[in-house]
Amino acid sequence: MDRDLEAAFRRVEELLFGGPSRPGLTLYDLQRLVGYPAKGKEPYVHTLPALPGVQAVRLYYYPEDPELELIVEIVDREGKQHLRHFRWNGVTWETPKGKKGELKATAVPQGPLKVGEDYFLGFAPEEAVALEAALRRGEAPGLKYLLCPRCRTRIFYAYAANPQGLACPTCGNPTLLFKTLAGEERKDPLEALAEEQRRLRLALEELLAYLKRKLGP
Repeated sequence: MDRDLEAAFRRVEELLFGGPSRPGLTLYDLQRLVGYPAKGKEPYVHTLPALPGVQAVRLYYYPEDPELELIVEIVDREGKQHLRHFRWNGVTWETPKGKKGELKATAVPQGPLKVGEDYFLGFAPEEAVALEAALRRGEAPGLKYLLCPRCRTRIFYAYAANPQGLACPTCGNPTLLFKTLAGEERKDPLEALAEEQRRLRLALEELLAYLKRKLGP
């Protein structure tokens, strides 16, 4: 394991286990981080801020599968996946007994994999499913994809994938446009609800004031 990858896993373990100056991540903290249960079906995925020397760091939470529970995925500079497995024991995180928590990455299909209305290139099937769910929620800004100008098919591709020369899997068009998914800043659901309640309260107050002026006290 190279130094950058090892350092990235240490940073993730510091997040999970904490240290002298800060507490570790509890199961409740993880659930809030990944959006459980509001975001739908498992796996619940959260992408951490970029770390030096690696392409991506993701947390996959499986609340309905105690054998998995938490998978940490780090994509190295060459685009290879490295996975580690953690479980919550009621107090802290631990690796399965008798193992170091190292897992083999799921085989990645060679061609584009269709999930929902889009295609995914260079992603393992479970990653593609999680990304498709994130796309539907509007939570995947910055993701790169190819767009077919003829039929509007989108092919999202991983860092390690080589999309050069790829034809549209729907209509066969060989001329695809390189795009990056733009995203709007999303508000916390509770904050959005509170803001909506404030707007409704203000509208109600204005309506009552109008009725008083028209009808009198």
